Amino acid sequence: MKRFIFFASVFSLLVIILSFWVVIRYRSVPETPRDIVTIPEGWTVSEINLYLKGEGVLADEELSGDLEGYLFPDTYEFFLDSTAAVVQQKFQDNFSAKLEEIGVDVLRSDLQNIIIVASLIEKEVQNVQDKRMVSGILWKRLQNEMPLQVDATICYIKDTELCLPITASDKEIDSEYNTYLYRGLPPGPICNPGADSILAAIQPEESPYWYYLSSGGGGRTIFARTLDEHRQNIIKYLNE
Repeated sequence: MKRFIFFASVFSLLVIILSFWVVIRYRSVPETPRDIVTIPEGWTVSEINLYLKGEGVLADEELSGDLEGYLFPDTYEFFLDSTAAVVQQKFQDNFSAKLEEIGVDVLRSDLQNIIIVASLIEKEVQNVQDKRMVSGILWKRLQNEMPLQVDATICYIKDTELCLPITASDKEIDSEYNTYLYRGLPPGPICNPGADSILAAIQPEESPYWYYLSSGGGGRTIFARTLDEHRQNIIKYLNE
């Protein structure tokens, strides 16, 4: 009986020692470093690449420019020194999930045009209600084969920190993204739009307006029915 108790005690002690060793080993395994990053609405792929590299998420690779418009603005958690393929997959999965949340079918045939228009709205307008109004103007101008004349497309071409005001020579830049020079939509999105801009592109608001401009302060959008009225607004609000 004493021998049994002895062996039972030894066995219990071994179990405790083994359990303690497993816990110590588990806790001593270093976790792979991670980083939580927030991508603002309206950033371009170029800006996102620069930011992720600075955060150590991307080491030697970059996200492709072909992803412009499809890197959904949100907060993400990435491993440091991730490959571009891994980062891209997380963005793509979130893009699909977020569109599903707001009721947008990622398989709709006109999704590319929707994202292009949403990207224009994102860079041009701040107010949610104004986004829908501007969306209506852009789609109406497209239907009537009028040039969109979106200043943000010029800024996308110039890719400089300070691109405003747009000059007469800017409007002559030979690029398919130049919506002053070429009619129709640009060949791709000019930034990565958020949910409000995507919904605005899908749910445009009808209005009697054909023109708009963003004033310098407060994110206010000024609308006009005629070109003359629009020119007066430019003088009034942009020369304040």
